[in-house]
Amino acid sequence: MNLGLVILIGALAGALDGAGIFFEPREPYKIEILCAAILKGVLVSVVTALSLTKHSTWLEAAGFGLLYGFGFALVIFLAKGAFKSKDAPYVVPSGIVLGLLTGVAIWKFALA
Repeated sequence: MNLGLVILIGALAGALDGAGIFFEPREPYKIEILCAAILKGVLVSVVTALSLTKHSTWLEAAGFGLLYGFGFALVIFLAKGAFKSKDAPYVVPSGIVLGLLTGVAIWKFALA
C-alpha cells in the first residue's frame, strides 16, 4: 500500500466534498469546514486502505469505502443536529458516494 497516495486520494475526495461550502454566502466558517472535510476524507481513505489486501476486489474496496464513508458522514450528521439542521441531511449521501469512489480509487491506484 502506498500510504502517501492513500492520503492524497482522501484529501482530494475530502476537498471535493467540502468545496460546496463556498457556494453558501452566509456561512462564516468556510475554511474550517473545508479543513474538516479534508480530514474526514483522509480518515475514510486510510481506514479503507487498512481494510484491503492485495487480493481484494474492486467490489470489496467500494463496499469498505461506502461503509466508512457512511459511518463518518453519520457522525457529522448527528453532531450537526441531524434533521434539525437545514444542511446536515446532505452530508450523508455525499459521504456515501465519495467513500465508494475513494475505495475504488485506492484499489485502482494505491494497492501494490
